[in-house]
Amino acid sequence: MITNQPRTYYFLLYPLLLVLTACGAAGPAQGRLSTPARQTPDAAMSAAQPPVQVEHTPTTSRPPAEAVIRLNPAITYQTISGWEATAQAGQAECPNFNAYKDNLFDQAVNDLGINRLRVEVRSGFENPTDYFGEFLRGQRPIGDWLDHRYSLVNDNDDPQTTNPAGFQFSELDHTIETVVLPVKERLEARGETLFINVNYIDFATETDTHYGHPEEYAEFVLATYRHMQEKYGLTPDAWEVILEPDNSAWTGADIGQAIEATAARLLAAGFTPRFIAPSTTDMDNAWRYFDEMVGTAPGSLPYLAELSYHRYDGSQLAEIVRRAERYGLNTAMLEHIGSGYEDLHTDLTVGRNSAWQQFTLAYCETDNAAQYYWIDQSDPARPVARLGEMSRFLRQYFHFIRRDAVRIEAETANPAFDPVAFINPGGGFVVVVKAAEGGEFTIAGLPAGRYRTIWTTATQTNVAGPEVTLTNGQLMPVSIPEAGVVTVVQ
Repeated sequence: MITNQPRTYYFLLYPLLLVLTACGAAGPAQGRLSTPARQTPDAAMSAAQPPVQVEHTPTTSRPPAEAVIRLNPAITYQTISGWEATAQAGQAECPNFNAYKDNLFDQAVNDLGINRLRVEVRSGFENPTDYFGEFLRGQRPIGDWLDHRYSLVNDNDDPQTTNPAGFQFSELDHTIETVVLPVKERLEARGETLFINVNYIDFATETDTHYGHPEEYAEFVLATYRHMQEKYGLTPDAWEVILEPDNSAWTGADIGQAIEATAARLLAAGFTPRFIAPSTTDMDNAWRYFDEMVGTAPGSLPYLAELSYHRYDGSQLAEIVRRAERYGLNTAMLEHIGSGYEDLHTDLTVGRNSAWQQFTLAYCETDNAAQYYWIDQSDPARPVARLGEMSRFLRQYFHFIRRDAVRIEAETANPAFDPVAFINPGGGFVVVVKAAEGGEFTIAGLPAGRYRTIWTTATQTNVAGPEVTLTNGQLMPVSIPEAGVVTVVQ
């Protein structure tokens, strides 16, 4: 849905948003705003809690078949590109942002494991008036900016000739300087890299618009690429074509034609086109928009990297996967307020996602599953970034499964212990098990090495079990005291 805490200022509509979300409704597009090398990643991401000394001894004897998870590294699936958050941390609207930002970014990168950001750009960036910049400087009330954030005024009548005075990038600059660069620097200190996904948003009602005018859209995209490169030395890793087209006038044909025109402009300017689409509110619309996109604009397909969807409605995930497999595309679930580890697990296994996002990084709001961190302002002079309830469980995946990790086959006959397994870039194995109940099981197929166990349940967070050293052929014993998520990491 639309992100507006810089998507912004979603605190104005937040109560309505929560009601709509609780009822399972997508809501109107403008009802949700944005709340809100490489050292071996598996070695770099370490558990924060001291280990709990629970004795386990590896064994070569087999417990009952239903209690065994079997790995097969010879069968591989998707490669992870990142754990995404919208680059909204309350930087423009939350009081005392400077007092909590450093701790927030430290936690987000080093503990939760965020390594991919959605950086939003609005159709209203093409406008001779800098509404956001004037608001930020105190020259306009917030309402003026909100009323004009999608007000597109064409820079001129020639999409091949750009008038720099017709584009205003103050909101993008503010997001990059206050969120993107701090996260990027922290990842680089770990020997990792940030995936930057620039997401275009257009909920315009004016006559001037980019949909249906692919050359004008391409001009906008190229102007943004050049601005980011010239001012910050940044190039998007991907461009998400349009946020929730099923909440706007955009069609699948519009998306495909925009990709074709934009790819040509980017290539001519020396950039590598890589697009994400269609990012519909309803996952069932994702494959329908995709079919229309490739049916009317087949030239868009070579430049499409991810087939994306949101989870606000729909159930036909298999249709998305079927198309992704047919055309060799990655899949990604890139927004759903309220999604927790259950949805993430399904999207990784059934949906074969390479990227996943709940929603924004942080916001000065109560814990409502719209942001990974909520800003506790009980002491206004000393705000504190606190990990959300659902984020406790998401950490069991994000923290240990790193960018470029490859998913491998993991199966069991016992649905109470549902596994997903990966091999990280450094070669370390990670097995995450969604446990419907407490109990014990074993893992077969792990290579020789030393392994840690970490679990989170309704009553415990990030509890470290004993380290176990395995030789080839030994089974890894694992236990969790109650329902939750348990991670085994090499």
